[in-house]
Amino acid sequence: MTTVVSSAFLSASEVDELCAPLTQRHAQARHLCALLGLKDLPRRPDGLPLVGRRLIEERLNTTGDYASPAGFNWSR
Repeated sequence: MTTVVSSAFLSASEVDELCAPLTQRHAQARHLCALLGLKDLPRRPDGLPLVGRRLIEERLNTTGDYASPAGFNWSR
């Protein structure tokens, strides 16, 4: 029986898969910031952007607390 333990953050291979074909860590960080609507992401010492698993799942699935609103509010 295999036990799968998932980290609170995406692994390097998951970040690489999400950001393909980008391979440079800075470019991946920019891509993820644009994808998630964030200004900046913290990084590991090797440059890998730290992305919370819950944040990315909720943003990409458009559910939960981090989901963007359904429509655009032009009055802002």
